[in-house]
Amino acid sequence: MTPLLLGLSAYAVAFALLGPRLLHACAHQQRAAPRFGLALWTALPTSWIVAVLAVGLAATAQLSGGLGLAGLLHACLRALQVILGVHHPDDAPAALALCGSLTILIRLGTVAYRQARHDHKQRKAHRRGVSSSMQTVHRGGRLISIVDSPTPAAYCVPGRRSAIVLTTGTLRELPARQVDAVITHEHAHLRGRHHLFVAWGTILATAFPFIPLLRSAPHELARLVEWLADDQAGRRHGRPLVARALATMAAGPHSSASPQPEAALTVTGSNVLDRVRRLIEPQTKARGARWPVSTAIMAPILVLAATTAVLLPAVTADPAPLCQGQQPPTPISTRPTPGETGPE
Repeated sequence: MTPLLLGLSAYAVAFALLGPRLLHACAHQQRAAPRFGLALWTALPTSWIVAVLAVGLAATAQLSGGLGLAGLLHACLRALQVILGVHHPDDAPAALALCGSLTILIRLGTVAYRQARHDHKQRKAHRRGVSSSMQTVHRGGRLISIVDSPTPAAYCVPGRRSAIVLTTGTLRELPARQVDAVITHEHAHLRGRHHLFVAWGTILATAFPFIPLLRSAPHELARLVEWLADDQAGRRHGRPLVARALATMAAGPHSSASPQPEAALTVTGSNVLDRVRRLIEPQTKARGARWPVSTAIMAPILVLAATTAVLLPAVTADPAPLCQGQQPPTPISTRPTPGETGPE
């Protein structure tokens, strides 16, 4: 195996276990700049998946002698034949490598499909459940849906028919300026497509819950998107006003029959007390050690470069006729052997 392939393998093992510790070492920077933290918590788990897939595919090609796109496909076909019962003992390592990559892809695809289907059902059930009591009004240039419920709640439902939803309890408990701040918060979620980041983290954690880096992603991503929306609302309405709105809604009367679906992003999501504290504390520049930040930034970039380096030769070189089980031809030397004379 090439040094790059060994390096990708080491990265996959190390960051699977130590990735959360590295990212938590960047906590001050993420708290000061949640957009930066959102990028880190999206890039590192994704780079782990890319590294594992690259290791499997590149190992399949190298162990089978596959060269070029045709050679790689032939190597994959031969490995599949081993998996399906055609006995080629020499191809067993390549078959195991390919099987690992296929397992990851199938697992990701299955979980993503189930997650998308679940979220669609939740949103459809929400629209069906609140349609009879929902009123639509224009407020601050935006279309807002009002649901009759005593629970102070504000949330956005993403998707093709995205909506910002407020309950009558919210309008009763909050002054007008705080209501506008809450609406700005939810609009920031929709405009930034924050639900996609949270959904991707949930897919990774559901597909591979035994990997600490992926298991931590949904919670961290959910916290970061709330910080990001808080900051955008704070820049427009003032951070103390947003903090008061959060505190009022969190302390208001609650009912077990909350109208918001699971797939919604709610204004009181994540740790409300910590968010209020973050909004009212003086804003300071990011501090802390620089090496964790540099490592977290450079790791996905290096993984992408290494993945390109190990896979590019496997899809661009001249193909070998592996579909017939032949090895790449050995170049014929034109130099004369000892004791022989060259052509006259």
